[in-house]
Amino acid sequence: MSTSLGPRELFGGAIALDLPRDYIDASDLRQIPDNQEVFLSSTSDTAVVLEVLGMVEDGLASTDLWEAIKFHFSSIAHDNASLQSTILTAAPTSTIPSKPSPLESASTPSPITLSGIQRIHKFSHDASGAPRPGHESDSPDEVWIGVGLWRIWLEQSGSERTKKKADLVLSVNVNLSDESGVGNIEREKVEEWFKRAVESLQIIDFALFGDIVE
Repeated sequence: MSTSLGPRELFGGAIALDLPRDYIDASDLRQIPDNQEVFLSSTSDTAVVLEVLGMVEDGLASTDLWEAIKFHFSSIAHDNASLQSTILTAAPTSTIPSKPSPLESASTPSPITLSGIQRIHKFSHDASGAPRPGHESDSPDEVWIGVGLWRIWLEQSGSERTKKKADLVLSVNVNLSDESGVGNIEREKVEEWFKRAVESLQIIDFALFGDIVE
């Protein structure tokens, strides 16, 4: 049976996204950064995060969306103090070009997705990767990570050119080393609904993304 999804209005209604109906808005539990929306499973350790980030312009990531999503996967690994990370998604056979679109006719861009495995100490270590007291010998967890990327690169014609340059990143994590032994079952369930969630995302108000005036 597929997971039942329901619409969510995010960032004050600027973005619409379908997510599992039983997921809890983390902002009801703790303070969340303004550039994030975080939802937590009510039955597992799984969490999903939607972030508005600056457009990655390092190296080929500025012109190739595959390089850009790999950058964001690596950034998640860094934030998790990952001991090892492996991309599972096969690389495309050619460049997925990234280029600006007219601001006047802005629409939700097509997403690109990637998944992989990261070895992290999910609960027994702190943010730096150091073990918490009493957890020095704990084995790292295998965590499946799914990532979706929408590149917002818009330019306005005219003498005063206004631009919007941002990366909208949706990520989800599943602890495959869950003590209950259902990590892979959870992964299969999440992979199925994550694909539908990515397909559902719509940008309603592009004012969410700040202007760059040149």
